[in-house]
Amino acid sequence: MAMERILANGVSQILNKLVPVVAQEISLAWGVKDELKKVQRTLDMILAVITDAERRQEEEEAVRLWLRSLKDVAFDADDVMDDFTYETLRRDERGNHLKNKLLDFVWFSNNPLGFSFKMAGKVRNINRRLNEITENMNKFQLQSASVNNTSMVHGESSDHRRRRQTASVIIQSEVVGRKDDKNKIIDMITKATASSSSSDVNQSSEKVSIISIVGMGGLGKTTLAQLVYNDELVIKQFDQRIWVCVSTNFDVENIFIKIMESITLDKFDSVSSFDLLVNKVQEKLQGKKFLLVLDDLWNENALQWERLKNSFHVGAQGSKILITTRNIQVENVVKGSDRPYQLKKLQEDECWSIIEKKAFSPGGALKTPNMTNIGKEIANKCSGLSLAAKFLGSLMHSKNEEKDWLSIKESGIWNTQEGQSEIRPVLKLSYDNLSPHLKQCFSYCSIFPKGSEIRREILIHLWMAEGFFEPSSNIVGNERSMEEIGEEFFDSLLWSSFLDGVKKNELDDIVTCKMHDLGRDVVGNRECASANIS
Repeated sequence: MAMERILANGVSQILNKLVPVVAQEISLAWGVKDELKKVQRTLDMILAVITDAERRQEEEEAVRLWLRSLKDVAFDADDVMDDFTYETLRRDERGNHLKNKLLDFVWFSNNPLGFSFKMAGKVRNINRRLNEITENMNKFQLQSASVNNTSMVHGESSDHRRRRQTASVIIQSEVVGRKDDKNKIIDMITKATASSSSSDVNQSSEKVSIISIVGMGGLGKTTLAQLVYNDELVIKQFDQRIWVCVSTNFDVENIFIKIMESITLDKFDSVSSFDLLVNKVQEKLQGKKFLLVLDDLWNENALQWERLKNSFHVGAQGSKILITTRNIQVENVVKGSDRPYQLKKLQEDECWSIIEKKAFSPGGALKTPNMTNIGKEIANKCSGLSLAAKFLGSLMHSKNEEKDWLSIKESGIWNTQEGQSEIRPVLKLSYDNLSPHLKQCFSYCSIFPKGSEIRREILIHLWMAEGFFEPSSNIVGNERSMEEIGEEFFDSLLWSSFLDGVKKNELDDIVTCKMHDLGRDVVGNRECASANIS
């Protein structure tokens, strides 16, 4: 059930909020300080491995059940901390008046000794349950974040990173539905080039401008960048074109090596120092108008980005850096000169066109009206992702009997070995790299029936009611309301294509949305029949 997955998400946020509260209440607690210190130590120990558990729950049911148990205890512990806070406020409000003290002594519920006795039992119960949870935790051999990060970067194995490496070459005749997108990106590049060459205003800051393509994994961001990179107009505009697939491991030195290899079209042996490497790159770019494509960028570290970007000022006016990313937070770090370009989903007929070419190509299925009708129904399952359409087209080429296509139509993409190995990892990587708060908000959407149209305002207020976020201050210290934070989370899920905008108002603001169908499958929806929200 979808509710099971919702309960397994968001544990780290709860614990991160709970630990400092426990630490604060230790000094105020009556007779249970030692027990509360045990709670704090246990929670600290669990927090060290919680990232590994949240990653492994996708494949291991036992870990997911463990997380659910932990979340139940965390909620109960939070309630106990609320009791302490309330009692402290109550005593402060009543003050030290003798009359109040006598009344408190008479009424057991208000008696300090009675309260301490009651709370000691509750805290001991929390400790007992946490001890059981830590015993099971040891059975799973969960790893701390520092150990886990040696083999995983952004939740992705090194083997999967190698499989996702991209190149600049493309067979343009196979691309469907991206002509308008291509022309818009080229227009952004060439117009900016023309304006920068005709004016000296802000010349140093705009010497190398940045354009970002943002969208969900599998939408076709790399394909769009390849189309732009190989366009005749672009080739004429730039003295040097460079293609680098960055992926999840943002290593500045490695990126510079890839830049040198892209320029020289030859293997580049690492030099003795980083300074020498930077100088080599700058020698190649000095005075040239260049286009650098950084494909599949994940880095959210502003300092590391500046370390890379600052080396490109030697290029000529009008040089461009074109970035593709799934993460809108990356755009906030790179600070593109234009508003990021949000790549939209393909239309159903465009998905069918991709499938049709592959499935009915020589050696594949026999094209008949009945097979065409079945194929169009299957195309609806792509949810606008070109990657899913390519995968289904190839699958339907090899499994080319009508019974095979009917089976694919009924079972869907995930119930094939190829779907599990090729499509799911791409989408799961996007989901895994959402912030914990965004994961929780997105997972919550699966309580709505599949295909439901959800009102923006209602969804944000439901998130608020669940306590998924709290008021916070912005950079300049002004407090942001929960509604503002909810709006930000909603927009982030739209930008990453996990939520699809459905209706807009007269101001062009999205007022209703739907949960992305394949995104729903990634978070483990199992047809939550019990949820009926109108």
